[in-house]
Amino acid sequence: MANKVLLIRREETFLVNTIKAQLNKNGFEFIEAGMLLKDITRHKDEVTLMVLYADDTIGESRDTLVYIKDLLLEEEKELIVAGGRNELEEVEKIIPRELIEGVYERPFDMQRIMDHIGDFLDDELLQQRKKMILIVDDDPTYLKLIKEWLKEDYRVGMASSGMQAITWLANNTADLVLLDYEMPTIKGSKVLEMMKSEANSSTIPVMFLTGKSDKEAIMEVLALKPAGYLLKTIDRKTLLDTLEKFFVEQKYKK
Repeated sequence: MANKVLLIRREETFLVNTIKAQLNKNGFEFIEAGMLLKDITRHKDEVTLMVLYADDTIGESRDTLVYIKDLLLEEEKELIVAGGRNELEEVEKIIPRELIEGVYERPFDMQRIMDHIGDFLDDELLQQRKKMILIVDDDPTYLKLIKEWLKEDYRVGMASSGMQAITWLANNTADLVLLDYEMPTIKGSKVLEMMKSEANSSTIPVMFLTGKSDKEAIMEVLALKPAGYLLKTIDRKTLLDTLEKFFVEQKYKK
C-alpha cells in the first residue's frame, strides 16, 4: 500500500486534474474512483489513504459518505477531504471531523495537501512495525482523543459500536482491544463474550474503558477477567505507561 492513494471524485474538473498533476509530481501512485459504492469497493483494499474531492453535488452522495465513514471505523482507512466550505459542511454531516485525517478548504494550498499525504504515507511504513490497538467507544470525540494519544507509538483501529468492533476483528487483527464497558445497545461485556466465541478474536486481550470508579462497578468489570481496566479520566502519560508495561509483560509471558 506504500505511496498509493485512492482519489475519489465525481467528475474530471480543473481542480481534480490539478490534484492528479500534483500527485504525479510528488511521486505518489494513485487510483481514481467515482462516487459509486462499487468503484470504491473495487479499490479499497489496495490503499490506506483516501482523498475525497467534494464538489457541489456531494450532498447527493449520502450513501457513499456513510460507506466511507464505515471504512474509516471498520477497516483502518484514513481520509483527507478537499472542497468548498459548503461542501465540507455536507461531508461533516455524515462523517464527523474527528474521524477525518485532514480537511482542506478552497482556495487550496496544494503543496500543503501533498506534504500531508507524504507525511502520512511515510508514517504508514513505520506503523506496520508497531503493535495494533483497537479502540471501541460510541463517542467519536473520545475515540479521536485516544487515537491522537496513541498514534505515535501504536497502530490504531477504531469502532463506534460493538457490532463494528466484531466486524473490524473479522477482517483485521489486534494486539489489544480497549473496549468501552458502558456502550448502548451492545455493552462491552457482551462484546467480550462475542469475541471469545470467534476463533480469530478469542485470544485477543481486552482492557475495559469505564467511567465508573466505585468499588462495586470495578468488581463487576474484573469479574469478566479482562486483561485490565482503565478509567476514562486517565491522562495520556498514565495510559501510555500502562500500555507499555502491558506489552512488556506480554513479551515475557511468551
